[in-house]
Amino acid sequence: MFDFFQKSLRNKLLLTFIFIGFLPFVTLLVYTIFLSETKIANKIINEQFLKTDTINRRIINKVKALKKEVDFLASLDVMDEILADDIDKKISRLLIQKSKDLSLNNSFIIVNKQDIVIAASKKKDLLKKIKIKDITQNKHEIYIKGKTLFIRNKINATFAKQQNIGYIMFKYSLNNFNIYLTNELNKNSYIFNPKNKLFIGKEKDFILKFNKDHDSIISDKHLIVYKKMEKIFKNWYIVYSVKKDVALEFLYDFIRFMLYISIPIILLIIYVSIKYAKGIVRPIEELTYITDSITNTQNYSAKLSINSKDEIATLSNSFNDMLKTTSSALAKLEEENELRLKRFIQLTEVFNTIIQTKSEEECINTSMQQIKLLTGESELSFVQKKLTDTTKPNLPLYTTVILGLEKYDDENEQKFYNSIGAMITLQLDKIRLMDKTISASHAKSAFISNMSHELRTPLNAIIGSSQYMITYEELSDEQQDTMSNIESSAHYLLKMINEILDIAKIEAGKMETHFEKTDILKLITSTYNMLQPLANDKSLIFEIETNDFENKLYDTDPKMFQQVVINLVSNAIKFTEAGNVHIKLFNEKNTIFVKVQDSGIGISQDDIKQLFNDFTQVENIMQKKHKGTGLGLSLSKKIAHLLNGDVNIESKGLNKGTTTIFTIKV
Repeated sequence: MFDFFQKSLRNKLLLTFIFIGFLPFVTLLVYTIFLSETKIANKIINEQFLKTDTINRRIINKVKALKKEVDFLASLDVMDEILADDIDKKISRLLIQKSKDLSLNNSFIIVNKQDIVIAASKKKDLLKKIKIKDITQNKHEIYIKGKTLFIRNKINATFAKQQNIGYIMFKYSLNNFNIYLTNELNKNSYIFNPKNKLFIGKEKDFILKFNKDHDSIISDKHLIVYKKMEKIFKNWYIVYSVKKDVALEFLYDFIRFMLYISIPIILLIIYVSIKYAKGIVRPIEELTYITDSITNTQNYSAKLSINSKDEIATLSNSFNDMLKTTSSALAKLEEENELRLKRFIQLTEVFNTIIQTKSEEECINTSMQQIKLLTGESELSFVQKKLTDTTKPNLPLYTTVILGLEKYDDENEQKFYNSIGAMITLQLDKIRLMDKTISASHAKSAFISNMSHELRTPLNAIIGSSQYMITYEELSDEQQDTMSNIESSAHYLLKMINEILDIAKIEAGKMETHFEKTDILKLITSTYNMLQPLANDKSLIFEIETNDFENKLYDTDPKMFQQVVINLVSNAIKFTEAGNVHIKLFNEKNTIFVKVQDSGIGISQDDIKQLFNDFTQVENIMQKKHKGTGLGLSLSKKIAHLLNGDVNIESKGLNKGTTTIFTIKV
């Protein structure tokens, strides 16, 4: 019997396929019967816990949303009418509409400082007396009493933020949270407070003991999980149950199905095994025939060891003959590969050595040493010539020639040494370019450092001295004008130096942004108030519009943001002799827009393209009156880029005003 399998690969494959086919089926059947019930039950319990987390999260998010609604109502300007003697129907209509928007079972009331309900979403609550101390007796603004959720907030007057004029109270039935619960035939969830026996949802017929914050129970009829809720629902639990026979119905049906089809599967495995065993052996037999034909025309020298008596042995005999022919070819290929590998390693080592050099002399000497080691030639010289091609940039490039290496007839060998020569050339270029770059960098750093320490210090002294003379010395009108000119000129120079230093920092990548939560509306309003005197001095109509802006905190660098806005608005005021300057703040999706529009001198389309270049100013009448550095708009655009934004200018032409738009992504 053993000889039957030993001499036939087909029979070995047949037995292997039958075994492999039966093993998964038997394993799956055993696993399904003995282990799957527990695993499926545990998986369902994990899913139930996830669903309780979802219910808890949705309820908490709903409470947060309701709190925001109450806070929003408390902050409205219409609440100032609480102070009026008569009851304001406008507030009641607002509460009624808001109650309808929230739907389900809820109500709003507003109590003034005299403990009177002056507005309510339900008419029956109007004019009732409710003591404020009863509303505020709970230290939390959100709390639960019985099956009702209470949310309150203090109402302050908009004209005096610290003046309390009343309270708003919102009552919301916990039964409204039924919409987040599951009430199906075989799956149910409810919210339960074991402390006061209160239920939200449909109560079930089983009894639970809540001894932990969360737990799971597998009974004869149900799979149950419970989990304690968070925050204000600290005494409440979410309970989720599934009928056990329904949850495991698929498993029981699958076991019955597996038992029914076991006999057909066994027959199918045997049939497929026989078919595939024949299919696998057939190509081997064909390959044997092909290799026999090759051996009739070739002479083989290699030999494979044979340890079996099946079809593989026959194939091995055929390959033994074929390997005799390929052995010589392989030996030659190996010799060539070793030579190429050796040359590649040598070339890599030479390159690694050359690129470590720091000076021209070191590079040339090192290169000569490496080439002498490779060639064994001791009499070699090195020639370098400056590049004379005038069409190329005036860089210190060299062409290099290694003498004495033209004797190689092998084209590949000659290319090998040419590659080394090209590498030497590139390294020389790199060394000289790096020296030039380092020198330029040092010169620029020295220049900026001198400007910072040598110019700003005396300028600050000049400004301080001139301000002292103007304030404390008795000067004539002419002397006052002279000192004022000195002070303004020093301020102008100091501003120019600071702008140049800022641009240098940005270009060097050393200008750091400090993003933080920023009140953009407050920042814009502060800038508007700061520049209001400049507009008043020129009798300009200076306006700000923020109605289309969603007021909340945004991530940005407040100092840089305000610097850009100040530059743009001050430019608009500077170049507008009469008319108006209008600031509009608005946002669209995740982009904030600051639009500065003026009725000033305007800009031609050709000049707009040049405005953002450093030290560039447009020639016009106003420019002669208001001189500048030509850095303001360029610096503003660079700062805007650091804030993930941009600055753009629009104008219909000369004397038709200018619109500057500052945008940032948030």
